[in-house]
This record gives sequence, C-alpha cells and structure tokens, in this order.
Amino acid sequence: MFRQRVLSASCLLAVMLGTAHAADPKVLLVGIDGVQYQKLQAVNPVNFSRLYSAQSYTGGVAGAAVEQSTVSGPGWSTILTGVWAGKHGVYSNDKVPANPAFPSLFKRIRDARPNAYIASINNWASINENFYKNDVATNNLTVSGIDDQAVTDRAVDTLKNTAADFTFVHLDDPDHAGHTSCFGAAYDQSLRDSDRRLGQMLDAVAARQAKGEDWLVLVTTDHGRDSAGCNHGQQTVTEKTTFIASNKPLNREFTDVVQGLENSDFGGIYGRPAQTSIAPTVLRHLGIPLQSNWLLDGSPLIGNAGVRKLIASRSADADFRWSNDDASPVQIYRNGLHVATVPASQNAWKDPSPQAGQVDYNLVLNDTAVALRINSREIQATLDWDNTRSFFFLNGGSYVRYNQSLDRADAGYPKPVDDSTWPGLAAYKDQIVAAFSRDNTIAYVFLKDGRYIRYNKAADKVDAGYPKNIDNLSWPGVGPYGKQIRATFRWPGNKVFFFLNDGRYIRYDLAKDAADAGYPLAVTESNWPGLARYSRDIIAAMKWDDSRGYIFLTGRRFIRYNISADRAEQGYPKQVDNHTWPGLGVY
Repeated sequence: MFRQRVLSASCLLAVMLGTAHAADPKVLLVGIDGVQYQKLQAVNPVNFSRLYSAQSYTGGVAGAAVEQSTVSGPGWSTILTGVWAGKHGVYSNDKVPANPAFPSLFKRIRDARPNAYIASINNWASINENFYKNDVATNNLTVSGIDDQAVTDRAVDTLKNTAADFTFVHLDDPDHAGHTSCFGAAYDQSLRDSDRRLGQMLDAVAARQAKGEDWLVLVTTDHGRDSAGCNHGQQTVTEKTTFIASNKPLNREFTDVVQGLENSDFGGIYGRPAQTSIAPTVLRHLGIPLQSNWLLDGSPLIGNAGVRKLIASRSADADFRWSNDDASPVQIYRNGLHVATVPASQNAWKDPSPQAGQVDYNLVLNDTAVALRINSREIQATLDWDNTRSFFFLNGGSYVRYNQSLDRADAGYPKPVDDSTWPGLAAYKDQIVAAFSRDNTIAYVFLKDGRYIRYNKAADKVDAGYPKNIDNLSWPGVGPYGKQIRATFRWPGNKVFFFLNDGRYIRYDLAKDAADAGYPLAVTESNWPGLARYSRDIIAAMKWDDSRGYIFLTGRRFIRYNISADRAEQGYPKQVDNHTWPGLGVY
C-alpha cells in the first residue's frame, strides 16, 4: 500500500508539472570553447567535478576521409549533428551554411517533438547566424553574440522559467584567453570562470530535478590546443583531445577505453569516445529513435552502444574495423542496401564488391546504427605537366590524367601508378604529397618522409639515384621543412611556392636555386588574398596556365586562384564533383 501511494504521488507531481519522467526528458548541452582537458583538470574545477567525465577526441581520423580541422566551425557542427565534416559540410570558420542533409539537433528535435521548447544561447554568433541559421529559425529562443556571463544568465533564466526541453549553451572565454595569451594565469582564470558559470546552470537543473524531472546534462568542448595553448587547427594529440562530461552514468562507449586498435596514432586516442557521440546521446535521451538513414557517425553513450570504435582500416584485408565482444550479429548496409550479416566479435569486414567513389556504410547492432563514410579515392597531389594535360595522384596508388583542352578526365582512368605508367615511381606511390614541373623536361615529386624524386619528362622515367633527401644542399632554404610540405604551386617565371602543413609557405627561386630570404611566412590575406583562412586545409596546388591555378583543400574542395590578379576568385571554395571536374569528381 505504501509503495502504491508513493507511485501515485509521483504521477500526480508529474501531471502538475506538465511533464513525465519517461515521456518528457530534458537536455542541457553546455559547450565551452577551446578547453584543454588536462588544464581544466589542473585548476580543480569544483562544479565540473560534480559530473562524470572522460577524454574524447575531435578532428576525425587523421589521413582518412573523415579528417577535419581542429577548429570551432567543424567542431561545433560535429557536436550538434553527430557526423564529421565530410557530411555536415562545415570545414572551417567561414560563415557558410551547413549541409541541410545532415541537420543539427535543433531541427532533429523540432521535427520529432513539434511542441518542444528549444533554445540556443551562444557567445559565438556563427553557430546560430551562419551554420545553422535555418535550423534555429523554429527555436523558441535564439540568442547570439553576447558575453559569457550574459549567456549564463539567459541560460539560467531559461532553465528556471521555461519548459527547457533542449538548451544549447556556448561559452567562449577560454578560447579567447588562449589566443590572446596562450597557457598561463589568464587561461586558468577563464577555466575557473567557466566552471563557476557551469555551476550556476547545474544548480538550476538541480532545482528542476528536485521536482521529479529527468535531466541529462552534457558538457564538452570543440577542440583542444597546441602545446603552448596559443592556437589549434592541426592534427596533434593535444589539439585533438576533447572531453565529454555528464550528470548521468553512461555506457561502455564512454567508460571503456579500447586498447590495441589497428590505428593507435596520437597515443591511442581513437580508443576513446568521439565527439560524434554527443548528438545521438541527446536524441536517445529525449526519446527520439535514431534512424539508420541519418548516417550518424557516433555511437550513443546511453542505452545500447552498437558497434564501437568503427574506423576505416589501414590494411588490405579489411575496409573497416570496430571493437565489440557482443554475441549478436551485425547487419552491414552499403548505401542503404543490406550486404552482409557478421558476428559482432568479428570486428572487421572487407567489402567483396567494393564501390568506387563515396560509399556510406551503416552497421546495425542491437537496434543501434553507426555509420562510416569512405571515399575510396582522394586527391593526394597534382602535377602540372603542360598546358594540355595535368595529373592527379590519388590515395591508394592510382592516378588520373586530366585533359585541360576538353576540361575533363581522359577515358580509362584512374590507372595504377606502376612501373609501366610511371617508371621508377611505383615504389613511392603512397608517399607522394606534392609535385610540379620545372620545365618541359624535368618534374619534381616530393614525398611525405622528407625526400624528393626528379622525374625526367623527356625520358618518361625517374632519374637514376633518386629519391634523395630534401636538405639545404638539394633545396637551399627548404631543407628544414621537407617533412612539412603539403603542396607546391608552380608560378609563371622562375618561382614555385611550397605550402607547409602549419599554414606557412616558402617562395623558391628556381633561377637562383634557393628559397628567397625571409621565408617561411604565414599565409595571410595580404600575401594570398582569399586563401588565408584555408592555409591549413591545403592538400594540393596546380598551375593550369599563366593566368590561373587551382588550390585543393581537405573535404574535396577547391579554390580557383587568379594568378594575374594574384587573389582567390569569388565564390570559392567549391566541391570537387562531376560538374566542376568532369570524370574526376567521382573519385
């Protein structure tokens, strides 16, 4: 009888509150920009310590189709969508809309729960005003561009005085402090201030919980920082390190670090939960079924986790691998069609009928789908052969010959880079990072290990004695940066530009056979108008003719660069597809 009376009282309380424990859950998602997890832990944050927390990662998987820059635009977009940049389409901090095919939590929740109270209260305005402008249009509350304390005050008011079914909050002070003064006293104080503000929001949630409401609070960051704390954007362990914290205990995907993965880069960071897990966790807590056709890249952190640590394989015997000791079978779908059933404990699969180009796989285990997008071929480097043809080297050891007169790839490509197509180059096909033609007879090919090859165009083969080391004897002024080369851009006359992986470049004088004095320099709007914001995204560059060239970026994007005007043309970047690069876009 006592138990019956208690249950009745709880149900009555739920009715009075206009909410039910199971039917009307709530979520507060707090994002704190630019937090280095280890630095946060070091300041002994009293409010953050009220939560369960674990290290996670951002930036996708380095070298794979899902790689993305460790900057705010891609980071927050991944948090809000549950997919990497190759799907949501936000590759930088540019003020562009995200891909509507992969909507944010704002739209997912509104579509599933039309009467939900949804709020987005942000310091950084681009989230609301650019990336997800259309998605937040139906929000009950959208606030942008106010300082962190004002953000907190509006959030607390929302949590106290509205239904607050889903509230997203963005704080920015730590990122600002890092960019202004790197790690140090100001950065530490910004972390303490953020923790104090978090405490205000947690207290507001606690008051709601005391009334019987079911709240999930998640706290995270968009990216880490470089070793000095000043910047971010690259693929390093500190810049890739993020965190996820929760007021609720979460599942094995959150608590168990998987050891011994095939890809153990960055200290085994891929054995930890990914940033992509946040959105599916929010949706599941809100009672919104996760649809397999949403192609979510993350495994939810509550309920069934599905396959864990799904990642493209580096070895020839598998296309992708995962970690799971579950006895249930995994259903594998390719581009929406069922192609296989395998034991979850098999932990690897190779497609017996591989498809060219972009392929979306979906693995379903215990009614939970986790997706992986694989681009079987990506541009690795380009070579400007002459004014009628150019070559694109693709990952996986193949290449495409592009007919500049017809502006399309020649028929029959891609072909393998082997000793019949590129004599002497085949052994290095997976290491090519850049190439350019010096003149009608000589081309240079640069390798990721800091060596280079001289290719004899007249004889159509590698010259004897190569590869050689890139040093200050072979390439004066470039030698110390040999392993940092990402692209080369042959300029009319005697100049060639080397783009480095840290956003700098070197101008090399072929007539003097030495780098010009004063380099490397940062790529800025004054020296490369329209290109500066993409400086760390450059993967290849090619001179088309004396008046224009093309710069290729991560995410299958490109910029047309006007050599005559010395600036990027308006309307770029654009996607590499069969409209912009006929015959090349499918790869």
